[in-house]
Amino acid sequence: MALEGNACTVAILAGGMGTRLKSRTGAIPKPMALVCGKPVLEHLINLCVTHGFLTIALLVHHEHQVISDYFGDGSNWGVRLTYCIEQEARGTAGALNDALPVLAERFLVLYGDTYADVDLNRIWSWHHTTKADATLFLHPNDHPADSDIVELDADGSVIAIHPYPHEPSRVFRNLVNAALYVFEKVGLVGSLPAAGKADIAKHTLNALLAKGRRVVGYISPEYIKDMGTPDRLDKVERDVREGMADRLSGRAPRTAIFLDRDGTINVEVSHLSSPDQLTLIPGAGEAIRAINRSGALAVVVTNQPVLARGDVDWRGMEAIHAQLDKLLGEEGAYIDRLYLCPHHPDTGFEGEVLSLKKICECRKPASGLIEQAVADLGIAIQQSWMIGDSTADIVAGNNIGLQTILVGTGNAGNDGKYTCKPDFVVSDIKAAVSKILSRRD
Repeated sequence: MALEGNACTVAILAGGMGTRLKSRTGAIPKPMALVCGKPVLEHLINLCVTHGFLTIALLVHHEHQVISDYFGDGSNWGVRLTYCIEQEARGTAGALNDALPVLAERFLVLYGDTYADVDLNRIWSWHHTTKADATLFLHPNDHPADSDIVELDADGSVIAIHPYPHEPSRVFRNLVNAALYVFEKVGLVGSLPAAGKADIAKHTLNALLAKGRRVVGYISPEYIKDMGTPDRLDKVERDVREGMADRLSGRAPRTAIFLDRDGTINVEVSHLSSPDQLTLIPGAGEAIRAINRSGALAVVVTNQPVLARGDVDWRGMEAIHAQLDKLLGEEGAYIDRLYLCPHHPDTGFEGEVLSLKKICECRKPASGLIEQAVADLGIAIQQSWMIGDSTADIVAGNNIGLQTILVGTGNAGNDGKYTCKPDFVVSDIKAAVSKILSRRD
């Protein structure tokens, strides 16, 4: 639970002019744009109340009187509001710097032009356990090409932040800065501007990394979307009304569609070991985009014995999956999470990695990868599905209680390794997803 007292444990950046939204909002500040009949800022304040964060600083500038007239001291919402009024626009980092005197030693930062349905206590607790100076809420999205991509190491620490536009020759995993942060005030010393304009995402975070501060990523499928343009505002309103934000919240178990990789999403290539060998099966991007828009999770579970064989190392595998993310992103689609098994039980091959040559619980048809995803993402097995092209995929799904669909691409079930009975057999991933979503309607 958040701390209470005089210092604010939440800063909401609410100074935006909303130039791109003027056709909808007129002269009122962007955070007062309506989503389902309420200002988006009101949704954020209610979110804070839900999770016990009751002392909030509103960092305001453009037409700030409209905001203060509406919310007053916050007592009608059960919070205590402090207004930090910018006399001149200094960007998000400048506004945060000027508000530091009223903020607690640890505080959340929310953006007033985003709609969020996020468990704030969970990211707060995560931040505490990592002993980080800053925690960034990260997720894949359907437009990575024009988003700030965050690169993590194996421990979840931020290595680099790659702002858009991205160089065409550089391909990254689809992991995007969603603009929700937890900061330690002491860690920000020297990383915020005393004068002039600066941006948290573009300047402050890189300054923290340059100073060697610990910055970590918190990856979650929960709903958080920018609504700063008319199209995005309409999308957020539609998502909220159709229950997508609620389905992704984790308050109830989530639905997942588990996907095999080779032969299901991308064209089967024997021992695929290079990004340039990866080609999407026609319709795969459209199918995964449909999963994304349904509020179900798209979770890849894949055996990758090329790691055990020594055909590719972990860095090479990351490059392959970055290419997969890129190709899907070009079609407005994304994978929520990818789990892989690097093992293979047989030994005696030149160049093999002996530490990965073993019998394990994660190689399909074992269900270890699926079990890990269920635990990580709060997935309801009974309402979830497995789509794959091999008998191992179907057996793995059957073993754990998923509904299963065999596709006619890739091996098309002709690998002959296991005896299995899928619930359905269809032509490809697009047909499989269509069948699943039609049964949910």
